Amino acid sequence: MALKSVLQVKDLSKSFGNVDALRKVNLNFFEGEIHAVLGQNGAGKSTLIKLLTGLYETSSASGFLILNGDEIQLDSVSDARQKGIGYVPQEIEIVDTLTVAENIFAGNLPTNNGVFSHNHILKLAQELVDKYELNLPVSDFASSLSTAQRQTTMIARALASNPVILLLDEPTTSLSKEDAQTLAKTMVGLRAKNVTMIYITHRIPEVLNLCDRATVLRDGQVALELAKSDFSTEKIISSMIGKSLNKDNTESYKVISGTNILTLEDIHVPRRGPQSVSLDDVNLTLREGEILGLGGLVGSGRTEVLGVISGRTPLVTGKITLNGEVIVGANPQKMRDKGIIYLTEDRKREGLLFNLNLIKNTTAGSLKLFSKLGILDEGKESEIAVAAMKSLTVKTNSYAAEPSHLSGGNQQKVLLARALISKPKILLLDEPTKGVDVGARQEIYEVIRRIQASGTSVIVVASDLDELLSLANRVVVMAGGKSVDEFERADGDEARILKFGTGVLS
Repeated sequence: MALKSVLQVKDLSKSFGNVDALRKVNLNFFEGEIHAVLGQNGAGKSTLIKLLTGLYETSSASGFLILNGDEIQLDSVSDARQKGIGYVPQEIEIVDTLTVAENIFAGNLPTNNGVFSHNHILKLAQELVDKYELNLPVSDFASSLSTAQRQTTMIARALASNPVILLLDEPTTSLSKEDAQTLAKTMVGLRAKNVTMIYITHRIPEVLNLCDRATVLRDGQVALELAKSDFSTEKIISSMIGKSLNKDNTESYKVISGTNILTLEDIHVPRRGPQSVSLDDVNLTLREGEILGLGGLVGSGRTEVLGVISGRTPLVTGKITLNGEVIVGANPQKMRDKGIIYLTEDRKREGLLFNLNLIKNTTAGSLKLFSKLGILDEGKESEIAVAAMKSLTVKTNSYAAEPSHLSGGNQQKVLLARALISKPKILLLDEPTKGVDVGARQEIYEVIRRIQASGTSVIVVASDLDELLSLANRVVVMAGGKSVDEFERADGDEARILKFGTGVLS
């Protein structure tokens, strides 16, 4: 039986000045399938998403969108939603002080005969979660939800408008492996109910396990289309980077036997909010010139440890020793002055300054290096910032542009360039490749190794265990806010991290 086409993208092209973001893209999404769209940052995924969801008016592009046989024009996000395109953005936007039902209908609260009724909203929300068999307690406050349930609430919000097609943008980026599996079950259940899904992702194993078809974009064009029977990691990655894969010439992992530059002893910090974790009895050391990986599941306390080291999280009990000095009253400025630089996982909210250009973003926090008697030498500032960005191959048409014009991988490299300029003694990296494609990941790995080779000690948090193990000389495993295991890279693997991280071993 022939598959029914739900959405066709025909010869879709869009340019920004002299840059072709999309070039005659043709795609076909069929009823009741999960269709993955992959590609490196800058491949055209974001532009495609913005056109399909109405964030960019389709009149600003050439080509056609055909929904259920009819050509459509999209003028806004609300227009796209009304015409049947549901959208689940990458960032989880949930209000903890509202109920799940209120979050589902946020921005579009239904009324009962023109009158707002909380019971009516609860009834409609319950009918929705029952229809799609979603695991959501609609009357509970959102603050009680797990991460997977918060993501499911975002999906329910999109389903509330009864869409013809559902577009999910990197839905598992912030999820643990277990939460991602829970979300996958939800998506499989939606597919069983004939919901058509476009799945934007960079996680290839999820594509192999979950999706029915896959399309790879490269340089604004369709580079590869695959049915499930033809899926392979090598085909997808080769298509993304435009060349065949070479076998990794992985260097033998070195044991770094330098002196301890940082020690945490018996660290205890209470839980500071619904999304945070308390720390209890955390002990670790960082050696001079090594990369130390913090392993464990999401919610194990890894980010909170970085918060303590960077001075962002006040210490309750325990001791921090830096270069033989016991640190009292740690705060961000004090720890920065001592050479500790922290790169947050949320580069958009806490890292980049979107009202400033790339040069100013790169030099933020290091203006003393370019100032004399309080007067900023802008020529020197620009020279050093541009040199730092060029050394990391930041791809941009202009260093005077704002970071919003960059892909996620290039945004991350701007933050790494900022860190390089400050010449840190210790660099703290929280999910340094979050939302970054395969090609840019490899570049970022090389940057981190260059930083290590310069003598800087690095602590890295990564949910991708392959990534963590490929970078780290040594790994400390976190679970339930405690440090529960430690091993040299040659003595452990992904299974060891998961066994200690899930409590199988202790």
